[in-house]
Amino acid sequence: MPEEIKLIQPAPVERDEYGMFQHPDLPDFDEGDGEKCKAWIAQQGLQLVMVHLETDAPEEIADRYFQSDEPHCGYWEPGKPEGDGWFCLAIHDTDDGPVCWWGRREVKP
Repeated sequence: MPEEIKLIQPAPVERDEYGMFQHPDLPDFDEGDGEKCKAWIAQQGLQLVMVHLETDAPEEIADRYFQSDEPHCGYWEPGKPEGDGWFCLAIHDTDDGPVCWWGRREVKP
């Protein structure tokens, strides 16, 4: 009998001292684990949207982040995609600045 897949559910977003967050049930993916990550998202039946601080935040917030040498983005509240059911999977830093991953169950037509 196949192991039952535990579907990830929304969890409270408790950001660390740098404003980063990782959902407690989100596996740790390393850079280069793109295929593993995609497989997990498909297995979970999730739709994923990535929101970048650089294009999402008001200019003064983006400037504040990119002009400081601090890896801190706790003052950024990532914009939620349109529609219902979105929850935060992660807020993490990338080479292009902080990104928020929003996920929701794929809506079956």
